[in-house]
Amino acid sequence: MSTINTRLGPIKGIERNGTTEFLGIPYAAPPVGALRWRPPEPAKPWSGTYDATTYANRSFQPPLPESIDRPEANRGELSEDCLYLNVRTPKADGKKRPVLFYIHGGGYYVGSANDLDLTPFAQKYDVVVVETNYRLGLLGFLDLSRFGPEFTGSVSLGFQDQIAALKWVRENIEDYGGDPDSITLSGVSAGAGAVLALLAAPSASGLFHRAMAISPLEVSREPIDAIAAISAHLNMDEAAVFEHLKSLTGQEVLDLQVASNLFNFASVDGTVIQLPTSEAIKSGINRVPIVTGACINEGTMITPELPEDPAIVKGFEMSFAPNIGDGDADRYGEYLDRVTEGMPLRERMNRVYFDYFRSYALRCAQAATDVGSNAWVYSFEVPTDHEYGPTHGSDVPFVYSLLEPVDPSQQPLEAYHENNDTNRKIAAIWSQTFGEFARNGDPNWSGLPEWPVYDAKTRACLVLQDTPRVVNDPDGDEVLSVYGLK
Repeated sequence: MSTINTRLGPIKGIERNGTTEFLGIPYAAPPVGALRWRPPEPAKPWSGTYDATTYANRSFQPPLPESIDRPEANRGELSEDCLYLNVRTPKADGKKRPVLFYIHGGGYYVGSANDLDLTPFAQKYDVVVVETNYRLGLLGFLDLSRFGPEFTGSVSLGFQDQIAALKWVRENIEDYGGDPDSITLSGVSAGAGAVLALLAAPSASGLFHRAMAISPLEVSREPIDAIAAISAHLNMDEAAVFEHLKSLTGQEVLDLQVASNLFNFASVDGTVIQLPTSEAIKSGINRVPIVTGACINEGTMITPELPEDPAIVKGFEMSFAPNIGDGDADRYGEYLDRVTEGMPLRERMNRVYFDYFRSYALRCAQAATDVGSNAWVYSFEVPTDHEYGPTHGSDVPFVYSLLEPVDPSQQPLEAYHENNDTNRKIAAIWSQTFGEFARNGDPNWSGLPEWPVYDAKTRACLVLQDTPRVVNDPDGDEVLSVYGLK
């Protein structure tokens, strides 16, 4: 155990393998009672010594599918009182270390700050890691703006929580050995989507200095009308729906979310998240260096859950088409016909997922280059014997150095790659690359070939296979045209 003095009061953490972790620190007031569906308010200072030795609550969420569930995903009780963060520091010694601010993924309806222990990254690269919770599902991303001006931006409460956590970091991280002027946003999937969405948030200006977006999930252009869906499900007048929602417990709100089949939440609301990310980058709302990319087999982990029915597949691809590039769904369908000719429907769906993640990363990188910022693009293609291949999320242990946990009692996070010498060497290269970016704002170092910024002339991409190599324009004119980049 270790106790340190902070401006908020004494706090007790856990010393473990050369680092100290402080778990479950409140960064905002519990969003319960009158604060449900309201912007986060500052947490009150604690009295006495705060015990930060156990994981705190996580936002209400449905259980994960058995295929991807693991014990770490269930740390902490489900509760509306969930606005907590974890700090993992090499030492709270007054030294100003770079800060990695990690936003968890999970489609904005599952996940928590407790999912991943990023201590190995903190220890190896001498950075302070902050992992944050935020409200999920209907509690964090429900558009209530029709019920009054006080609910403007309510569809982005989850993002407002993240911004509140960033403000806490700015004001308090020096107490934990971190530098408030050197903060890198980092996340995977929906967490990466949040990283890029915050580039479009004026209220986050000055709170971060670099962005790492790993297989980013693009937020929708417009909020979904969840109130209408709930109204139809309950056969209740919309005006009465909000009053009904306010009467429910947090668990009952989650149950209603699941029963109403509502799982796609985050969006551009025009107030908190003011623009689609690529447009926000060009506008200069939050202009920072970016590293982003995707896995070569993004969809293979997801599509086995989907039926191979031609009508369903067609609806599936048309729902993604507006986000993939020029918004022409018919043109995208014709493109799919060509690139997946003779392939099973499953492969057609896999291609849609690849295009979705890849196109978003490229559009954001191109936008950054167009306004004079630096952006680097990668493709994760490390070989694996797993049937999914290098799929969505399989790069996580490589990025955050989780194949080699610092605590021998912890199992390595292997995802879909074996924990062998070859993969450990690749992981060492890849995590060092992200560690360099978190420290310097440039991912280049001696263990990589020269990795140029992404631009319209060369379209350089770092391809990570058995060894890293730089490939110019791996996508080609047809694909880039479909992506809206030609």
